[in-house]
Amino acid sequence: MKYLKDSSHPDRLRIFLLRHGHLENSERHVINGSTDVSLSPAGLLQMEIWKNCFSGSSLDCFYSSSLRRTIDGVRILSEGRGIPSQAVFGFRERSFGDWEGMTRDKIEQQDPEGYKRWLKLDPEFAPPNGESLAMFRERVVEALEGILEKSFGKNILVVGHSGVNRILLLRALGLGLDRYFGISQDYACLNIIDFYRNGPPVVHLLNAPPDWTENRAIPAP
Repeated sequence: MKYLKDSSHPDRLRIFLLRHGHLENSERHVINGSTDVSLSPAGLLQMEIWKNCFSGSSLDCFYSSSLRRTIDGVRILSEGRGIPSQAVFGFRERSFGDWEGMTRDKIEQQDPEGYKRWLKLDPEFAPPNGESLAMFRERVVEALEGILEKSFGKNILVVGHSGVNRILLLRALGLGLDRYFGISQDYACLNIIDFYRNGPPVVHLLNAPPDWTENRAIPAP
């Protein structure tokens, strides 16, 4: 297997970056942000599928945010593996403040100017009592840098959020916040990023669904 069972390298940190699975309130299409929401039965099943996919893979640590939907994902993925896990506050989803629990339509009705600034990716705009995109990026990148300082030579699995994953992928690709909405992150998708001690990061996989397999995705030599 090219990636999942690849051995570690002393000058590389490989991050298997998952988004959490489907949520109990996903069908309501509301913004959750920093609100704690549980995985739905479908979301739990998605994590079980990835658990089977990663069985036998070379992993040194699991990371999540401090929100339940990612912690529960790591609990399933790490079950029976004897590998340490850590919840990182910096990997929490962006706080949308007073907008949390609201649909996009309701936000547009109640705060049309704020809604426009959000869609235009104004980095300094923050929803009432929430975080700006610039503040969010700073927090997530700081958390990443803390892991990079101590994790070269390891393979880690991170269960994150759509926004968090976008920030990490933009950082790896060297892109600005103006490309934030240009990266799709579906429920329970997998991304693979290599960070190197000396050299630019490499993104090997983006937004792969739970039924993804290396045998199907990577041509034979």
